[in-house]
Amino acid sequence: MPARIAIALVIAGPAHAQEVVELPVEDRLLNADIPEVYRVGGGGSDWELLTTVTSLSFDARGNLHIADLSGDELEVIVVDPRGTLVRRFGRKGEGPGEFRDATEAFALADGRTVVPDNGHFAYHVFAPGGSFERMVRYPGVGPSHNRTPAESPGRNPRLRMADRWSGDLILRVTRVWEVQIDSVTRIGSIRVVDGPRQVLRLHLGEEDSREDTVSAVMSSDGGAGFQAEFLFGPLPDGAVAISNSQDYAIRIAGPSPEVTRVLVRRLAPRPWTDRRLEEYTRHLQRGFREAAASGGGVAGIVGGIDNLISSIGEARFSGDIPLIETLETTWEGNIWVGRVPADGFPDLDFETMLSGTFAPSQDRPRPRRPGPIDILTPGGAYIGTLPGATMPVAFGPDGLAAYLEINELDVPEVVVRRLPEGVK
Repeated sequence: MPARIAIALVIAGPAHAQEVVELPVEDRLLNADIPEVYRVGGGGSDWELLTTVTSLSFDARGNLHIADLSGDELEVIVVDPRGTLVRRFGRKGEGPGEFRDATEAFALADGRTVVPDNGHFAYHVFAPGGSFERMVRYPGVGPSHNRTPAESPGRNPRLRMADRWSGDLILRVTRVWEVQIDSVTRIGSIRVVDGPRQVLRLHLGEEDSREDTVSAVMSSDGGAGFQAEFLFGPLPDGAVAISNSQDYAIRIAGPSPEVTRVLVRRLAPRPWTDRRLEEYTRHLQRGFREAAASGGGVAGIVGGIDNLISSIGEARFSGDIPLIETLETTWEGNIWVGRVPADGFPDLDFETMLSGTFAPSQDRPRPRRPGPIDILTPGGAYIGTLPGATMPVAFGPDGLAAYLEINELDVPEVVVRRLPEGVK
């Protein structure tokens, strides 16, 4: 049983006592076979021809909701636990349940589907059968839906996921568009900055919605100029697991904004030595060149890819390499923590980074690389480590887990596997 030590830590705002749980330092390796149940995409029926998978989520019956974006047309595809098509819906338009600017969809536990629409400044809510139920305005948007994107409170890109216990969405603002007007010329400019490092809870009413803060603001980086990830996932009873990815400290917050428990593994740090910096520079240069060769956009980079490559060699970091790469939570309430491999660096989506800053939606799912994954309980028990596993994009009930792969024809496939007892 891990030792439990209650001490005072300060994240933001007033100081308060937090329970700090020291997790074992040595890995307890798990040997889990995760068999495939079904896969969708790449052939067979026309509904399986996926274009760009933008989100994956399960409902309580084990139905997988796949958001597939083709150009600017979003379609929601729902399949049952055997991989059989249940329904498909969604199209572009101006009528009820039709999308102006929608790119993702989220399944609620009761089978309903929520689709954010930046064109309508509203969330479309669809009944479990796929029929349109109602439209819920973004927070602060009036009944006329006549705000411009610059005026809408929901204009900033958000990373969203469903809270499978409450029926809400939880989210963070990933980027903030700051409009600046020159006092003399009256010419406006837009500056994009990283969004606040806090988790919000979205409550869907009958016609309106509101966003409340779930977790306190955290540091934006490791204090050394390296932009660390901000990771989070819902937990039972309104709590949320959060991590800044720089250190191994999983903070449990909620339902109030205060952090009540911190799960700590005191793993050996990996400082940015000259040798590691040289290796990381080569890693970045190789990744950006491959992304550009495969069609990654370079229009937003002044001077193009060559200037970007040469400037990478000038980067300097101090402090330590981040320890955590991914974080997800399961339907059983466990926390899966994907660690940065001991011989590697944080995984980056080079193609998305080259495509520009003004991505209209969340960071879309992509195939993840294998690595060590720790499985924890919110209370602080360390179940063990999967040594070379791939983090699922979405977890479902009864151990279902959805993964995203790209086949040899460069077409996305969704693979659903079932986790064994003890790790789900």
